Amino acid sequence: MDLRCELRKLHERLRSFKGRLSQIGYRSRVFSGLETRTESDRYYYHGRKRGRGAADPCGGAANPYVIWQYTLSGCGAFQQAGSDHVTRLTETMAFTTVVPSDDIYYLPAQSKEWTFFWFIIDHPYAVQRIRLRLKMSSPIWEIPPPNILLSRAVNLYRAVKTASFEDPYAEEDALFQFMLEYERFGNNLLHPPTRRERLLAEIRKEVLANISNGLPPIEEIAKGRGMSRVRFTQYFTDATGLTPARFIAQVRISEVARLLINSDLKLSAIADLTGFGNASSLCKVFHRHFLMSPDKYRKMTH
Repeated sequence: MDLRCELRKLHERLRSFKGRLSQIGYRSRVFSGLETRTESDRYYYHGRKRGRGAADPCGGAANPYVIWQYTLSGCGAFQQAGSDHVTRLTETMAFTTVVPSDDIYYLPAQSKEWTFFWFIIDHPYAVQRIRLRLKMSSPIWEIPPPNILLSRAVNLYRAVKTASFEDPYAEEDALFQFMLEYERFGNNLLHPPTRRERLLAEIRKEVLANISNGLPPIEEIAKGRGMSRVRFTQYFTDATGLTPARFIAQVRISEVARLLINSDLKLSAIADLTGFGNASSLCKVFHRHFLMSPDKYRKMTH
C-alpha cells in the first residue's frame, strides 16, 4: 500500500471518531482536533501571542502547554525560535511546540490547503518530559505510517474525541503511552538502534504478527533472511546473546502478560490469541516463567 493511501486511510479513521455530547466529570489535560486550513491570512500562530480559545487551557509562562501537530496532506510552515529558516511541513511531518515560545507556524500563501490533526497537552509532568526531549532533538519529525507512535496518537485522539475515559487516570494512561512512544521515537532519531536492537525488533514484530497460529518455526524465520537454521541461530546468538528459541518464547509470554494487564479476556481467549491452544498449556508455561498463576499475576497488576 502506498504512502498516500495510508494517509487517506488515517484521515478517514480520524474523521470517523465522533464527539459525545456528555460532559466529562473532571478537568481534561488533553485536547484534540482535525482541521483543513485553506486561508493563509486566517491561520498564523506565534507562540507568545497565541490567543486562549475554548480549546486552549490556561497557559502563561508559569503554566506552559505543548502542541503536537501531524500533517496528513497539503503544506504548512514552521519557524523555530531563534532561526531564520522556515521548514515546509508536508505530509507525514509533525511538529512539537511549547506555548509560550517564539516558535511560529502558519499556512503559507503559496499553499492551497493544510490538513492535520493535533493535540494540546497541559499535563504538567507530560509537558516537562516533552520539553526535555525537545531540548535534545529537532521540533520537526518525519513519521511515515505505519508507526507505533502514530498508533498511540490515534488511540489518544479517539479517546479524547469520544470522551471515552472513565476517569482522569484512564486519560493519563493513554497520554503517557503516547508520551513514552514520543520519547522513544525522539531517542531513536538521536541514537539509531544498534544491530542487536534492530534484529530483536524485527523478530518480535514477525512473531507477534503470526502468534495466534503458534510460534513461527525458526527455519521459516531463517529462510526469510536467506539463511539456514544453523546459520541464523549462530548469527542471532552472536548479535543478541540469546538463542532464537529463547527470545521467541519470551516474546510470546510477554504478550500473554500484556493481555492479562490490559484486557479482561478470559485465559482461554488469551491462549487462542497467543498460540497456546488452551488455558492449561498457557498456565503451565506462565507459572514456569513468572512463578505464579496468570490469575494471580492479573490480580497483582490491577
